[in-house]
Amino acid sequence: MRIVHIIPTYNEKENIGKMIDMINSVGKKYPKWENMILVVDDHSPDGTANVAKKYMEKNKNVILLLKKKEGLGKALILGYKYAMTKLGADIVIPNDADFQWDPADYPKLVKKIDEGYDVAVASRHVSGGKVLGWNWFRKLNHDVSNTLLAWFVAGVREVKDHAGNFKAIRVKKILDKVDLDRMKNAGFSFQLQILYELSKTEAKFCEVPVVFKERRFGKSKIGFNRYYFRDIVEYVNNSISIRLERSASFFKYVIVGGIGFLIQTFVSKILILSSLNPGVSVSVGAEGAIISNFILNNLWTFSHKKINSKRIVSKFIQFNLVSVVAILMQGVVVGVGTHFFGVGSWFIFMVLSIVFLVIPYSYFAYSRFIWKTHIKG
Repeated sequence: MRIVHIIPTYNEKENIGKMIDMINSVGKKYPKWENMILVVDDHSPDGTANVAKKYMEKNKNVILLLKKKEGLGKALILGYKYAMTKLGADIVIPNDADFQWDPADYPKLVKKIDEGYDVAVASRHVSGGKVLGWNWFRKLNHDVSNTLLAWFVAGVREVKDHAGNFKAIRVKKILDKVDLDRMKNAGFSFQLQILYELSKTEAKFCEVPVVFKERRFGKSKIGFNRYYFRDIVEYVNNSISIRLERSASFFKYVIVGGIGFLIQTFVSKILILSSLNPGVSVSVGAEGAIISNFILNNLWTFSHKKINSKRIVSKFIQFNLVSVVAILMQGVVVGVGTHFFGVGSWFIFMVLSIVFLVIPYSYFAYSRFIWKTHIKG
């Protein structure tokens, strides 16, 4: 198994050599793992690249990429692409060079991939994880980006820690399905965006508790510099864009449901005119709507999680089983309503049951269980 460690650097002369040594030292304990170390340097003026070049002379597993300074996101996009297309990575593990994330923890992440997870995130926000040494400014930045923007605004809830660089990602059928060329993130909003893009591949997520420390050497990149406000604006815009994209699925779902509603109304009306019980008639009409909804949701609403032909029959059966509850909801509401208010009231009770019960229940069930993203807290 080939693991590519992606280390973006800018003025990390004091750290990069120690980072390479640590990864190689830990790697010796796992001879079945082939570790490659990809340093992506933004032409650091302190000579970080020169240190990396010296390591390349003695270590065949060290590769250096040089690029202009554009931000963390751009460096990671380049690194991810190079790891997959040039180095044949099975797993990529991005990390910072400053030892805030302990590289000795990387086997914990890889073992989670071996267990069947697709994305293993080093986390400060699950039991056992914690942060040491943050001042109020650093904590405020993190809480705003991680909790307010990523969790509440963007609605990315596959994991609790959105802002960290340290994670292990399976390449085959997961990272290689992400369109990295479409990602334009220059700064740290990349961390949120990559989690969102991975969630659309049906990746199975988990979080591994770790201790996050302050750097020992070099200068922190967090602070008021010329990129700080650019990155803040980008993160806010990115969070809103993700929310709008995710909300688009709900609006598509409502339109598909409207088509199903017309089908259900037509079938139900025909059966009621044939003197069939209104509750039964609405339930039969609902099955016609279910068939329409399944086809249109698969082709349009949840097209980014489209069910392939091998699973279409089993998923349709699951879809029907989930929808049985919706059918029963409508049948009971219409049956009880027409019992007290007469057969002529069937339509209004069908509408009420759809709006207040069926739509919220069905969207939750379909997105979580039929066209699902695997989540592990």
